[in-house]
Amino acid sequence: MAMRISLYESKKALTSPIILFLLVLFTVYNIFLIYNSSDFKKELHIANDIAKNYGLDITDESLLKLENDMQEDLSYLNEITSEKVGQTFTSSGEFFTNLRFEDQETYTEEQLNSFYDLYVKEMYLGTAKGIDDSYNKIDIATLGEDGIRSYGLTGSAADTLRKQFEVFEDRFEQMKANAEHKEWFFAGKMYFMHSLLFKSLFLSIILESIILIVLSTALITNYEFENRTQLVTFATKRGRRLMGDKLSASLIVSTFLSVFLLGSSLFIYFIVYDYSHLWGSSISSAFNWEYQFPYVSWWDMSLLTFLIWSIALFYACMLLFAGATFVISVLIKNSYFTFFVFAAIFAILFLLQGFMPKSSNLLFAAGFNLSSLALNPHQWFMASKGLLIFKYYEWITVLVWMVFITVFIILVIKHFKKREIV
Repeated sequence: MAMRISLYESKKALTSPIILFLLVLFTVYNIFLIYNSSDFKKELHIANDIAKNYGLDITDESLLKLENDMQEDLSYLNEITSEKVGQTFTSSGEFFTNLRFEDQETYTEEQLNSFYDLYVKEMYLGTAKGIDDSYNKIDIATLGEDGIRSYGLTGSAADTLRKQFEVFEDRFEQMKANAEHKEWFFAGKMYFMHSLLFKSLFLSIILESIILIVLSTALITNYEFENRTQLVTFATKRGRRLMGDKLSASLIVSTFLSVFLLGSSLFIYFIVYDYSHLWGSSISSAFNWEYQFPYVSWWDMSLLTFLIWSIALFYACMLLFAGATFVISVLIKNSYFTFFVFAAIFAILFLLQGFMPKSSNLLFAAGFNLSSLALNPHQWFMASKGLLIFKYYEWITVLVWMVFITVFIILVIKHFKKREIV
């Protein structure tokens, strides 16, 4: 009986024209986002080929084998250029530096593509050879002090951040000792694949899911009040227990909408971008270095493991947002006001940390909120994330807010059973 009612309540949202329209619109936008960034997808096979032919681990032996094979490719290049223009080159980079526009027609498209593949391999080889030097220059303690100065921290806040950077330093040294960073992956500074997947696509899906979840949960919860049927509906045999069914329906609809958006988007993404030989590569790979500091995860995680945990965290956040919206809807009894109140609370929580005193640990406590967590998917499970550097930040935030929201749901349902239905 309860399940049948919950499914009936779910149908109200899933057949809503505005919900269906937004779901289609967001899906189309995500597909556009994926394809709009795919100009370089033909080059991505190089990283896959290297991982396939030489193994994921970057070792002296694999680098030597790669370099020897590249010499054969360079010999082929020089054989062609010697025949065409009477020149030879020490690298494909030198070839492209000296290639004039009017000389491009001298070579076939297939030849130019093979030369460019060699150029990309030279870039990967050069980066791999420089990994140790690049990482040995990183001083985590100095980075911590720089962070304290840049954020203007003093007192207990400065001490807390300094201690967290000490923990980070231990993890960084462990990562280097395990050679987690010495595995092949897409070149971060050239392709920004981590940002494309987790900062652009994941963030878009999160915001889209939140919008759909808030609208659908508010619609389900306030349907009777907005259609002036509450006096009849809540006077039936099931009565005010119907609000519990509405909570179940909200969670069912939230699951469907968020899973559909994420599933369809990831399906298209991995069709467009080939990760076939890189799923086992460490998310802390030196090649996954896009900005000033490389991505370093708190745990030894492959790309596949990182993706699975990210999906789990995404789903947990969406259910919590559905629960929070349910609480607001029961109290306000108006879908439009619910949406704006939720948006206001979401924004306040995200900005809250910036208003905390920079000498107090309240600064860090304020960062343990769902808004800050949801808006930084590219930094989930990473050590290098500023004031949110805490090792168990993601799961502490989820668990605290799960308790907080669950308590509020229980209280508002009890309150609803006692208040007047008007």
